[in-house]
Amino acid sequence: MENPIQNSYELLWKELKNRAQCSGLTIQNTMRRIIENYFKILGKFGDDELINKFDVQEDREICRSLLYWINDGSHTIPDDLYIERQDDVIEKYFEVFKKVFVHTKHIEHYKMMMGEV
Repeated sequence: MENPIQNSYELLWKELKNRAQCSGLTIQNTMRRIIENYFKILGKFGDDELINKFDVQEDREICRSLLYWINDGSHTIPDDLYIERQDDVIEKYFEVFKKVFVHTKHIEHYKMMMGEV
């Protein structure tokens, strides 16, 4: 049985679990808010600290790209002239989002919040 009383952080994770029903902009903003709340506010991680948790330079650049993407999507509105199908982009960035938890050794938190444990 699901707890009917949820805090805003739990609701963010619920949005990610049900991301197929959300828009790309909602997903970007949700990922940004989770990273801000969990890593930046509670964990005191800065962007560079998160990026540097990745051992391989290519992975660091992908993480940097994720952080740029989630910030860009939550602070701008896409131009009507440039609209792309974002399902593939969202899934790729979702994998990188998960890897942030892996590389920071917080994968158990990710699994718990995604209901994978």
